[in-house]
Amino acid sequence: MYAKISGFAGLALGLFTFLAQAGTNYVITSPNFIYAVNGGVVTNAPGFFTNNCPPLTLYAGNTYTFTMEASALHPMVVATNASTGLPAPLSLAYQNAAPQDISTGTITLTLPATNFPSKLYYQCNIHGFYGVITVLTPTVAPPPNTIVGLSVTTNIVLISTGTGTTYKLVPQFSSNLVSGAWLSVPNFTNAFVNGTNITVFDRLDPICGPNVFLRISQQPP
Repeated sequence: MYAKISGFAGLALGLFTFLAQAGTNYVITSPNFIYAVNGGVVTNAPGFFTNNCPPLTLYAGNTYTFTMEASALHPMVVATNASTGLPAPLSLAYQNAAPQDISTGTITLTLPATNFPSKLYYQCNIHGFYGVITVLTPTVAPPPNTIVGLSVTTNIVLISTGTGTTYKLVPQFSSNLVSGAWLSVPNFTNAFVNGTNITVFDRLDPICGPNVFLRISQQPP
């Protein structure tokens, strides 16, 4: 949610919570001795026992699924190491991924929040082509942030609650929610007192005209 100012006048209410979460389901296809992920462009030429599939970044403490729509010639294994031929990929299978060695159906990968592997590999059990899975430390979502007040005079003042000093608060604006991008407001200040944050910045008339949408993005410090 966001606050909208029309003609830079009046009071508006809104809610915006910044959550950066990666997708948890991946569709795996095999166009030609290579895996494509969600139709994504491959990173190298097709081949045997070579790292030529798109790299993935996953987060510990989450569960991911791989919907297999690959050729029967290319069953996939989620492994602790990449096989170069011997031992075979299936012998290196990661215990928290099941079922393994399938080309259709769903592989469920559960990553523990602690003592998780820093890297895994998704690899064809027959031809050995593979991609690297990087596992990162779990991300913590910021608390909900509600915009409860907005005033416009010689500058703009946004008042929000539920915020803190752990996350960086960045006001953002857009004048076109259909095709425009959210941009960060230049030259702003934040003051946090007793559970309320006051964000102050210059009027945006010179940048985007008389109509604008505003939101507060809570970002990692």
